[in-house]
Formats: sequence, C-alpha cells, structure tokens
Amino acid sequence: MTIKKVAVIGSGIMGSGIAQVAAQAGYDVVMIDLKQEFIDRGINIIKESLGKFTKKKKITQDDADEIVARIHTSTNMKDAVGDVDYVIEAVFERANVKLPIFEQLEEACPERVIFASNTSGIPVSLLSSATKRPDKVIGLHFINPVPVMRSIETIKTLVTSEETLKITLDFAASLGKKTVVVKDSPGFVVNRISAIVINEGAKLLEEGLATLEDIDELMRLSLNWPMGPFQLADLVGIDVSVDLLEQIYQQTGWERYKPTPLLKRMREVGHIGRKSGKGFYEWA
Repeated sequence: MTIKKVAVIGSGIMGSGIAQVAAQAGYDVVMIDLKQEFIDRGINIIKESLGKFTKKKKITQDDADEIVARIHTSTNMKDAVGDVDYVIEAVFERANVKLPIFEQLEEACPERVIFASNTSGIPVSLLSSATKRPDKVIGLHFINPVPVMRSIETIKTLVTSEETLKITLDFAASLGKKTVVVKDSPGFVVNRISAIVINEGAKLLEEGLATLEDIDELMRLSLNWPMGPFQLADLVGIDVSVDLLEQIYQQTGWERYKPTPLLKRMREVGHIGRKSGKGFYEWA
C-alpha cells in the first residue's frame, strides 16, 4: 500500500509535531481536533517549530511555507478521514478518550486504512478491540519534541499483521526516524524506564536528600544525560507521568510504579510542567 495522505487526530504538542514531520516528509496531512481554537494553537506550534529550523538555516522560509501548506485541518473527523491512507491518533492519554475515537475511525475509514496510536502506555490491543480490523492497528510512540527526537517506539500486538508492521516501519523511516519494535506490554520500553526515573527522583526530593536542581545536575554530569529527572518530568508533563505510572501499576501491581504523593499533589494543583508554566521549575 502506498501512503499519500495521513490523518493526525489531535493537535496538541504531540499531534502538531507528528503533523509537522509528516508534512516535512512530503505527505498530505489533515490534522483533526474537536475545536478550531485547538487547531489554531496547533498550527501556531508548527509555525514556531519551523521558525526555529529556519533560524538555524536547516530549511528556508519557502520550505517552511510549503510544509504548512501541506497541512489541512478539520473539526469533522468523519468527513476528513474518508480519503486517507494512514491514521495516527494522538489525543489525551486516557483509554476512555481514545477508545471512542477508534470506534468512529472504524466506521469512517476504508478497510485498507491502518490505525496507529501514539500512546505512551495504554495497551494497543485494548485500542484495537474497538475496531473490526485489529490486524491493522499498531502503536507508534513518537518522543517529544517530535520534530527533534529521532526515535519511534513501534508496538506490535499479538494480532498486528506483518504487512501492517512493514508498512508502518517504511512510513516511519520516510519521516527520518529510527524505529525499534517492541511487544505490547505495560509502559512498553521507553516509559518503563523513564517513569521510574521521574518517580524515583520525586522520592529523593520527598526524602530531602538534595535539592531538585542538585539532583538534576548530578544526573546530567554523572550519567551524561541531556536533562535530569525533574527537567524530564516538566517536559513530559507531570499529569502524563502520573497517568502512566498509575496505568503500569494497575496492570502489574509493581510497587515501584506507584506514583509518589508529591507527583499526585502537583497534578491536583495544576503544576504539571512546561505546558502550565510551572512544574518543578518555573517556565515562561
């Protein structure tokens, strides 16, 4: 199957980033969300991202304009996905939000269309159960920030077909990404590790072992990480991190994934990281 047109469901940080890299790779893209104000914000995120590339002279302004021109938008998913070849769902990381979308996609998309989810921890097999084509459902976990990060974690369920996997791997490669195929297990690989890092960092802070700045600096300098656990938490989103920890804990019962009280309190008061302007750090 030749992919020409890609639908991205969701226009937030992840959805807009995915739409951008797909358009940069030459695909026609339709970015879909519930409200026009969400879409407008997503387009602005894309323009700001492309602006950084033009400032660094990685692309020209004409290139940036052409990329944006390849991204169409819609608030009507049923009408927008009728002629697409590949769908990437990138909405809020909750099963009760994602499942109805897969049900709607099943009704609106031709049988040949592959459904990919940008989930960071929800079982892909659960999402596929909302469709009549579980062999054409796969996980495609992009890493934030999507236009910069080079890897994609590709999640194959027990029933994902080899054809679906091959098409998806070829598509990911066309985006300039390196893919690693993993099994459909709680948290997959990336977040099984990153969630522990964030949770353990919060435990250290609760215990008063050191300041958050010192912990971040120590981990950067000692392990050559680009950022420490608290910087990572603010980038990922503390709400996303807590949801992920709770999902893994509920599925496995492993105590190390039980989110610390500090992380849960921060989520409750809305101090969830860069996107809210305040997390462990203050963000302009």
